[in-house]
Amino acid sequence: MAALDYEKTPANKNTGFWLGPTATGALGITDIAEPTADEINNTGGTSGMQSAAASTSWNDFAFGMQASETLNEPSMADASTAEEFGRYNFGGSVSFYLPAVWDDNSNQHSVIYDLTDIPGTGLDAAMRIDGETLNTVPAAAGDLMSTFRVETDGETNPFTAGESKRRTVSMLQKSAFAHLTVVGPHTITAISPTFTAGSKGRIRATVGDRDYTNALDFTTSDAAVIQVYPGGFFTVTGLAATTATVTITDPDTLDTMAVAVTVS
Repeated sequence: MAALDYEKTPANKNTGFWLGPTATGALGITDIAEPTADEINNTGGTSGMQSAAASTSWNDFAFGMQASETLNEPSMADASTAEEFGRYNFGGSVSFYLPAVWDDNSNQHSVIYDLTDIPGTGLDAAMRIDGETLNTVPAAAGDLMSTFRVETDGETNPFTAGESKRRTVSMLQKSAFAHLTVVGPHTITAISPTFTAGSKGRIRATVGDRDYTNALDFTTSDAAVIQVYPGGFFTVTGLAATTATVTITDPDTLDTMAVAVTVS
């Protein structure tokens, strides 16, 4: 069998990366699952978030979500054959270019250095890879963004003679992350089909004008009228004129929307 040969995606200008202090008071991202554009852009200087893309070395970038390293972790109350999904696993390492001048708030390399130079510092991180949006474009409502709450650990200096001077900072998972969440309010809008007796179909839903169906949960008030499944798929089981309610829930923000079902 041929071995799989993986190659890292080449650097481009479409990867946005922001860092800031973990939310304390008005700082950072208040809700990792529901970041706002004002928080990520540090509008009014209130969040402390900073664009770090220009200060980050792509060649040494190894930050994001990975497969869980926990295969099974039963409690004392579980049977010996109990299995569970592994815990989430995110974090990694990021290399930042060293500033030519220290303590210079007009130099973004210096600003990012000050954010990340002390081990044990809590940070909120946001990463945008969303179509052809350039990383120089500020975050906007409706963007797809992965957000992370991490803590800095140790650092190394991986560069050799002839390379740019940079430092690699390890970042440990701290408490929370959201994968490809929508920036802005998570108001759910359903795209409901017609419910006819015996029909099958799918209820789609948007958040911030983005199709967010696969990230949402669907429940029914009466399975004898309509059965619903992950991804919004449904089967109408009731007779004409029977009614039920399908509730759509964002499991991270707990926003909900009710879809009235009347079988025709």
